[in-house]
Amino acid sequence: VRCVQETDLVYMDIIPPSPAHSDQSDNDNKQLYHDNIVSALDSIYTLEFRRQTPVQQKFIYTVKFDPEENKYIALGFSDGSIGIYKVSNLEKFGTLGESSVLEEKLPIGALRWRPKLTMSKDRLLVAAGVDGVISYWQPLTNKLVHSIKPEKKFSDLLCLDYTKDATRLAAAGRRRAIKIFDDEKRVLCAKLRPKGQQTPGHSNRIFAVKFDETGKTLVSGSWDMTVKVWDVNSGTVVQSIYGPEINGEAIDVYSGGDLIVTGSHRSKEALQLWSLSYGKLVETIEWDPMKVQDSSHIFSAAFDKNGYRFIAACGSGRNEARLFEKRSDKSYSFSCGVTNLPAACSSIDFSQKENLIAIGCCDGICRIFERAEKGKAQSITDSDLQICLLYTSPSPRDQRGSRMPSSA
Repeated sequence: VRCVQETDLVYMDIIPPSPAHSDQSDNDNKQLYHDNIVSALDSIYTLEFRRQTPVQQKFIYTVKFDPEENKYIALGFSDGSIGIYKVSNLEKFGTLGESSVLEEKLPIGALRWRPKLTMSKDRLLVAAGVDGVISYWQPLTNKLVHSIKPEKKFSDLLCLDYTKDATRLAAAGRRRAIKIFDDEKRVLCAKLRPKGQQTPGHSNRIFAVKFDETGKTLVSGSWDMTVKVWDVNSGTVVQSIYGPEINGEAIDVYSGGDLIVTGSHRSKEALQLWSLSYGKLVETIEWDPMKVQDSSHIFSAAFDKNGYRFIAACGSGRNEARLFEKRSDKSYSFSCGVTNLPAACSSIDFSQKENLIAIGCCDGICRIFERAEKGKAQSITDSDLQICLLYTSPSPRDQRGSRMPSSA
């Protein structure tokens, strides 16, 4: 680990290990990753490896599929650059924000594709940097069209989210205040922050923000072990949830089901569902059905984008990503996943139009898997059972720790 001291912050730049399978073809990797796939015996689904990006000497902070066309995927790296790749073959399409050797290199904290409006032809990708700058890119032309610079130094930005109609953009990070921007004018229009006892707000840096479907409610998660539900118009906290330890983009909202999913960076009770309206715990989702060892340490969690039938989460406990399926009783249980990867899994995202899941890792590789049916005629063999039980053994490459800059 290489640390750079800057006032009361230590920016931790993890030098990735030499990744396994990086010099193999996708077909070779598919066979190699077969032993990393885990699946519940009562689930009809499994994960199948599809493709991965080349090795990078930097690690991935965030991955985001293009939600409109599903042709591209954007990767935010630890050196402040953004890679744009074609989903079909993960061929590199372009690089945004490459800095010179002399420039300070700070990570990309978050990425968001701007929702495509009917009158707009341009695709915009918005990036939030640990340097506090919000950058608007035309990713298909490698053009920076606008940037919003921070008002003060050390205004690290770690998360972003758009309203569904793209009228507002929320950004937050170290300074504990959530900034709401008018996205058409690209100016600050409100701040959600602590206001005495009536609006306590967050007491530590904010790692995740998420609008509901209406754009009138915003959910935020912090390192202070609280999740806040805000009324955006009044700027007040309407619900406070105590317990989740958010250390990445590990909050998502399903307004239709009145649900919030949270992923905590800890070993027990890490993946949980909460009521959006009442802030009450609905369910603690069991990470390890074998109950041998809980070591999830989640960095990222999300609902799928088509029906919210699945939840995906990933972390550093055993360098794994897991998929959880909604059952007939509306509870969620483990379905399938991939474990013991060469490095911690920092970010996960569902594609919009296919059953693809992208996993960004600290070895600089983005791996894409497909959720697929095992096959109606498939029988459970000793080999299948061995794969299902594989995840009960802890990984020798356990990589716990903070995903983002931490207080010294």
